[in-house]
This record gives sequence, structure tokens and C-alpha cells, in this order.
Amino acid sequence: MKIDRLTNTTGNRRAGQLAFTLIEVAFAAAIAALVLAGMFQGYSMAGRRAQFSACSLAANNMAMAQLELVNSATWIPSYGMTQLLTLSGTQTTNLYLPSAKGNVVNCTNTTLVTPVSTSPPYVMIQVQCSWTLPNYGGTFTNTVAVLRSPNQ
Repeated sequence: MKIDRLTNTTGNRRAGQLAFTLIEVAFAAAIAALVLAGMFQGYSMAGRRAQFSACSLAANNMAMAQLELVNSATWIPSYGMTQLLTLSGTQTTNLYLPSAKGNVVNCTNTTLVTPVSTSPPYVMIQVQCSWTLPNYGGTFTNTVAVLRSPNQ
């Protein structure tokens, strides 16, 4: 009675019965290469999205900081104090991001102060932060806006 089908009657193993064929090795290597390529592509995509998210958040913070600066200006139309309406303009700076080896992202803040109504007096303060992420393509714009009444 044979318990092991790979043994013959003398108890010696037959040569070539325990190895993989060349085709099996080639398919295993191809599958491993596809799995590794997918992992590397996934990590690369996650890194690019994380960089985009960091730049978008930094641009939003830049726009909010400019909005708070303009919103805190004195505006009393009955006394002729209208510092608020003179703060429209454009400034170019860098996003506040950690950078290595001079890798910075430039941005442009554009501030618009637009009168909405005169009675009651309201203005809309709008700040747009435009930035370009290298190797990502296109220009992105973060916009924040608020309606403001005069100081009383």
C-alpha cells in the first residue's frame, strides 16, 4: 500500500516532481509585480492628494487672515470714516507651508470690498486666494466672503 503518491516502491522521490514549472514562476512574478505597482501607485496618489489638501487648507487660511484684517477696519459712514473701502487690492506671497529645498507655493490674494446697499449700509468683503500646485496642473482659487455692517 502506497501512502505517499510521490514515492515509488524503493522509497526514493522522483526527480522533478517537487519543483515549480517555469510558467508558474513567471505568472507568480507577474502577479507580484502587478501588486507592487498598484501599491506604489496608491501611495503616490495618496501623497499627491495630501499635498493638494495641505495647499488648499493653507490657501483658505491665507484668505481668512486677509478677510479678518479687512473686516476689522474702521467703517463709520456717518462720520466719514471709510478705511474699509480703501483696502481693496492684490498682494502676492507664499503659502504658509513647511518647505524643503526652496519648494514653495506662491499665491495671490485679491481683496474686493463691494457696497451692497446704502440704506442700511452694507458691504460685501470677498477675498480670493489663487495658487498653483506644481506638477498638479491648473490654478486653484479659494474664496471667502462676508457681509459687513458699519461700526456704530
